[in-house]
Amino acid sequence: MPDMGFTEILFIAVIAIIVLGPDKLPEAMVQIGRFVGKIKKMWRDATADIRKELELEEMKEEMQKYKKQLEELQKKVDTDVGEINSGLTSLDDLTAMGKKKDFSDMIK
Repeated sequence: MPDMGFTEILFIAVIAIIVLGPDKLPEAMVQIGRFVGKIKKMWRDATADIRKELELEEMKEEMQKYKKQLEELQKKVDTDVGEINSGLTSLDDLTAMGKKKDFSDMIK
């Protein structure tokens, strides 16, 4: 807000009294006060909305990072599970071969 000295404020008050007259001046001051209050409220609301949008954008970026990390972990888990499954298959094959061998030894 611009800096206004006492003389500037006094000058504006004298002009307002001359233009509006002493009867309408208090009502005009009330209306000006309400208008300024509405402008301040609109400004606060707009800045709050902008802050919320910025926070929301930051949260979206952070969620994307976590999603990427989760996908990488899922790929790693899938790879590890595949390796374990192939290892189990090999173990099953060995066990099956061992059983066949034992069974064949029993027949002879």
